[in-house]
Amino acid sequence: MKPRSLFLLLLMIGTFAGCSNTKQAMVEGGPPTYQATPESTPAPVAIASAAKLPEVEDAVKRVFKDAAVVHPDYKSSFLTGDFNGDKSQDLAVVVKPVKLDEMNQEYPTWLLRDPRAPHDPAKPLHVEKDEPLLAVIHGYGSNDWRDPQATQTFLLKNVAGSGLRVQDAKEFLKNANGRKLPRPQGDLIGETVKGAEGFLYFGVATYSWYDPKTFTGEPQTAGAFHGRGGMRRTQ
Repeated sequence: MKPRSLFLLLLMIGTFAGCSNTKQAMVEGGPPTYQATPESTPAPVAIASAAKLPEVEDAVKRVFKDAAVVHPDYKSSFLTGDFNGDKSQDLAVVVKPVKLDEMNQEYPTWLLRDPRAPHDPAKPLHVEKDEPLLAVIHGYGSNDWRDPQATQTFLLKNVAGSGLRVQDAKEFLKNANGRKLPRPQGDLIGETVKGAEGFLYFGVATYSWYDPKTFTGEPQTAGAFHGRGGMRRTQ
């Protein structure tokens, strides 16, 4: 065989073998897989974990020390939501006073209010023995109400009821049906208090009670309050 013919024959054999190996590799490896780039991967959404009794007890102790405890007689004693509308999760919990002197100290770190009555600074409120109270601990930072610095608290009289539930503000306003409604800053707390169903909500300066049968308008508020910007005092 001539050298030129031998060279062409060897070239054809090598080309054929290369094509066969490529096809075999494609069959054995299967179709190419798509791997998303970091830019195309959606960021995980942070979901707040459900409150557990031990951490609720820790939050109560952080605010009230040993002066109050989670009320043992309430089946549904706590729930969470953004009640003051600052995009941070808050804790609402029914508490029982155990040290009246400390609960009625002159300058407590919490605000004692009665949402069912106009606030009158000239008539200071007092905690009574064994009185069930609803404490709303506002969230702080990325850990919300669990944060060690989450101490801004409203202590509310006459609204520790049964059937505690969170009501979204948008849904609440959507179901107005022509009725006059308050303008809550955040989530509402629905419950039954003394046989009457209603909602606890944060308005401009404090928490108020909404009874759909008797509501006539927003109450007048005054004094210290915790709002979206933290704590502010008015004269």
